[in-house]
Amino acid sequence: MLHRRTLLLGAVEALTFCTLVGPAHAARPFDKDRDFISLHFDHAADRDDGHSAAADRTVLETLYGRQWIAQHCAAVSGAYGLNKPTFNTKSDRVMEIAFEGCCGWISAHRDWKGAVDTLVSRWKATLLKGGDVWIKEGGQSDITMEVVQRLKKEIPGLDARMRIHLVQHGKWNEDQTTPVALAYVKAEVDYIRIRDANRLLNKRGGDPEFVKLATTHPVFGPAWKAAFEYYPSEIRVDFSDTGELFHILGLGEVDIAEFQKRYLTPRG
Repeated sequence: MLHRRTLLLGAVEALTFCTLVGPAHAARPFDKDRDFISLHFDHAADRDDGHSAAADRTVLETLYGRQWIAQHCAAVSGAYGLNKPTFNTKSDRVMEIAFEGCCGWISAHRDWKGAVDTLVSRWKATLLKGGDVWIKEGGQSDITMEVVQRLKKEIPGLDARMRIHLVQHGKWNEDQTTPVALAYVKAEVDYIRIRDANRLLNKRGGDPEFVKLATTHPVFGPAWKAAFEYYPSEIRVDFSDTGELFHILGLGEVDIAEFQKRYLTPRG
C-alpha cells in the first residue's frame, strides 16, 4: 500500500511539474523555412546580453545567412519586467551594431507599445502561414505575455501551447518577471525551461584567445568589439542566453570552446 501511495504521489508531483514548467507534449523541431525566432534581451541590469547579441548574430548568420535573419528573426531590447529601472541605455549601441544590415532591432524601452505592435505583426504573419514562433527569452516574459494576449484575440482558435514556444534558461530571469506574466506564459504557451547555460557559456576573467578571434573576425568582429566595449572581456566572457538559441535550433548544449571552434576559427 505504501508503494502504491508513493507511486501516486510521484505521478502527482510529475503532473504538477509539467503544469508549472510547460505542457507535457514535446515541441516539434524548429523549421528554418517556416518558423520565426524572436530574440529577447532585457539589458537590465547585467550586461551579458551584449555578448549574447553578438553571439546570436554570429550563430544565425553562419548557419543561415543575413537575408534569412531579416525574414525570420526579430531582436528586441528592453524585454524586462520588475528590473525595468535598471535598464542600461548604453546597450543600444551593441544592438545597433550587432543587428544592423539584417533584421534591425526593436527598442521596447523607448516605445513599449510600438514594440508590442511590431511583434504582433511579425508573429502573426508567421502563424497565419503555418509556421511556429520561437522566443529566445533572454530577459523577462512581460512583453511576451502582451504579444500572446493580442494574438489570441486576433487569431481565433490559435493554440498557442502548440504554436508558440518560449525557451528560458535563467531562474533570475523568471524571478524578475512580473508574477502575472510568468504565470500567464507558463499556462498559455509551450514553456520550455532548459538548464542554466551559465555553466557552459560564462567564463570569469575572460578568454584572450576567444576575444582575439571574435574581435578580428572579418564579418562579426564589429559586433564583438562593441559587445566587449560594453561589457569588458577582462571581467568575463558571458553569452549564456545564447544557450536558448542553441536549444531552439536543435544544436544541443555548446560551451565556449566549441562555439569558438564552430563559428570563429578560420577555415582551411
